[in-house]
Amino acid sequence: MPHGLNSPVGRVYELDGQVLLLGVGHDANTTIHLAEFMAGVRYQRKKSIIIKQAGQLVRFDYNEIDHCCENFNRVDDWLDPRNLQDRGQVGHAQARLMRSRDIVDVVISQLEKNETAFLHPPGVDEQCDQARASMVA
Repeated sequence: MPHGLNSPVGRVYELDGQVLLLGVGHDANTTIHLAEFMAGVRYQRKKSIIIKQAGQLVRFDYNEIDHCCENFNRVDDWLDPRNLQDRGQVGHAQARLMRSRDIVDVVISQLEKNETAFLHPPGVDEQCDQARASMVA
């Protein structure tokens, strides 16, 4: 699982590390995918990669928790009222600094209330539509 506990973001979480977003919002925060994985969300999208197996290039198909990440920016609304992220400026870039575990905790809390909190309504975004469709399959 590319965003599971064995991934780089998973190791940061396990080591109680911090996440620095510099010049980007939470829509670029892959720690949120870790929280989705840990929450056990049911939505996924079909993915594939090419691997070398016995000297041959082979397509490997798999499913991954994935969708449009635009709505990850909602995490600001969940962290800020709890004072769980520090904001500032580094040069001309907006900076956010927070504990990985705080991100995961607030996201899991929200996903327990609404599993599709990050997905756009049907018909707005193709990636979100594919993820939503996987829940009924």
